[in-house]
Amino acid sequence: MLKGILTSILFFIVINSEAQLGVMKMVGNNTKNYSFGIGAYIKGVFPVSQAGDLTLELGANIFFLNDGGSGDGTALVPIKAGYRYSLNGTGMGFYVEPQIGYNIYGVTSANVDGTTENFTFHGLVLAAGTGYLFLIGNTPLDLNLHYETIIDHGGSDNYISLGLSFYLHFGKRDSEQ
Repeated sequence: MLKGILTSILFFIVINSEAQLGVMKMVGNNTKNYSFGIGAYIKGVFPVSQAGDLTLELGANIFFLNDGGSGDGTALVPIKAGYRYSLNGTGMGFYVEPQIGYNIYGVTSANVDGTTENFTFHGLVLAAGTGYLFLIGNTPLDLNLHYETIIDHGGSDNYISLGLSFYLHFGKRDSEQ
């Protein structure tokens, strides 16, 4: 299962240069045995004003357990919609971005009495992020920090991610305002 998710991440990286790579850390109860995770996402950005964008994001994240390499861990595939607002009103610089969505697929693999068992889950995703948008040449880059929680079956999975990307941009901002 985790090999399939890893293959999907590599597909995003190779096929879409707009995919973001991120380093993540699972936080909260019962997460001390998790090492840093990795993730990738594709994000569509749709300008609605000079300072604001609607965003649509599909991601894939993997968190490995510090268990000596048995392959146990957690994989997530969230889809989220959000609103990114640049604080200086230009569409660049520092921004804030609340998001809401759904974890369309989640699995936790655990070693139970010598056999690997997979526990699947879905749930509501709530996220809050901040970052800095800037240009290198004509290429827009996004350095960001996000907190995300997935609520399922009365519990939650929480993580913090740090990422760098350039993003899909549909339409142009009106630079004459």
